[in-house]
Amino acid sequence: MDQLTFAQKFPFSESARNYLKELNVSTKGLPEAAIKKSALMVSRAFSGSMYTIDFSNPQTDILELELMAFPIAKMFVSLMRTPNIIEKFSFMVYKNTFNNLIESKDAKELCLQLADDFKIKYSFSEEKTFFVKVPLLEYLKINFIDPESKLLNKPTNKGEVLLNVNDFARFLAEKSYVKVFDSLPIKKEEIPKELHNLARSIDSQLVVIEKKNFDLKIFGKIDSGLFPPCMAVLYQDQLAGKKLSYMGRLSLASFLYQLGMSKTELLTLFSKSPDFKKHIAEYHINRIYEKQLSAPACKKLWEQGLRVKECEKECKFKHPVAYYTAKLRISNRAKNSKKEFEN
Repeated sequence: MDQLTFAQKFPFSESARNYLKELNVSTKGLPEAAIKKSALMVSRAFSGSMYTIDFSNPQTDILELELMAFPIAKMFVSLMRTPNIIEKFSFMVYKNTFNNLIESKDAKELCLQLADDFKIKYSFSEEKTFFVKVPLLEYLKINFIDPESKLLNKPTNKGEVLLNVNDFARFLAEKSYVKVFDSLPIKKEEIPKELHNLARSIDSQLVVIEKKNFDLKIFGKIDSGLFPPCMAVLYQDQLAGKKLSYMGRLSLASFLYQLGMSKTELLTLFSKSPDFKKHIAEYHINRIYEKQLSAPACKKLWEQGLRVKECEKECKFKHPVAYYTAKLRISNRAKNSKKEFEN
């Protein structure tokens, strides 16, 4: 892979830093196109999405703009007051890195190239089921933001951790998280003044987006009367102690998680299952929270046989949470109107 494409895929790398030095980009008069891309990058990080571009026909000028956008995005993040934006930005980098590695046609070669850029000590495994061996102390430097990375899940031998290609890619993605997270925030005095006002503007826009997305946890108790028909049936069956299918349980649990239900409340609800086993239920609930799983879309629910007749009449949405938030808006509007009338 050529240096520019590699640098754009992994903008936190030494290769990327060296390429930017060669471009001799000044912090004064930053390209407007790069600033726009960096703002989009921050917005994607805030929403928990990945930031990706099409590499099928890469053009030098576009890749260079993308590369320039990354340090600008880091400056924006450093100036912003949005809660956890540094963690969210670093996590976006983690996800992008992992996907860029495993989706590559030459995943092994790309992993080794990034490992060399990180100056990671590794050696090839003699066992066919594994790809490389990483010294234990080197492996323990990561933050383990993904449960799959935990040492308990990995075989070790003589002070080295054995990794297959996917595990090695996940380890490198964890390293990217640490590198970006530790580099933030950038000192305000090192950031061009022209970006300060822009950062405040992005901050305020994210607040608006957050309101539109309905952070449902602020509304307190979840109103089951506003559930879409499919979730209402699953919820009532679970309350009645009926045995739900695996997909039924997962769909209901992830839906309630998105509405703000706590782990304790979820565990209490699922304790009504006839085959309830606390340690198994806790494991699956923890996974939902750690992975931040969203409920399946309506199409997926239909494929799993979880839709009910009422869905066709009442639901015009593509996702059960969208149904709930729409009903919640109407309910809150009615309550507010009633309060105004009474006052």
